[in-house]
Amino acid sequence: MSIELLLQADLTKLKRPEKEVKIKRLSELFGGAMIFKLRAVSTDEVSGLQNMTFNVQEQSVDISELQIQVVLAGIIEPELKNAELLAHFGVPTPKELLMKLLSPGEIKGLYDKISDLSGYGKDSVEDVKN
Repeated sequence: MSIELLLQADLTKLKRPEKEVKIKRLSELFGGAMIFKLRAVSTDEVSGLQNMTFNVQEQSVDISELQIQVVLAGIIEPELKNAELLAHFGVPTPKELLMKLLSPGEIKGLYDKISDLSGYGKDSVEDVKN
C-alpha cells in the first residue's frame, strides 16, 4: 500500500514548509509588524550545521551555536545577508545582526518554530494502532 501511495504522489507537493511569525518586541520597538518568514531546514543543512558546530575537543555539538545557525538557515525574510542592512546596524555578518536584533529567548523561539517546520515537532510522527 505505501509503495503505491508513493508512486502516485504529486512531487510538486514536496516543498519545505514555510511560516510567518511576528517578533512582538521588535514590532513594538520599531512601530510596525516585524514579520520573519521561516522555512524548514533540509536534512543536508542540519547535517552540515551539526558538523560546523561540533567541538572536537569536547566531542559534542555547541547547542547555542547550532540554534543560531539553524535560525540563520531557516530565515527567508528579512534577508539578513543584505549589505545595506548589515551596514545600517554596523555589523559585518548576518550572525552578528541576528544577535543584535534578537534576545536569546527570541532566537530560541525561532529555532523551535524552524525545528517544528523541519519535522522535529512532537506531532510529526504518530503510532498506528493495530
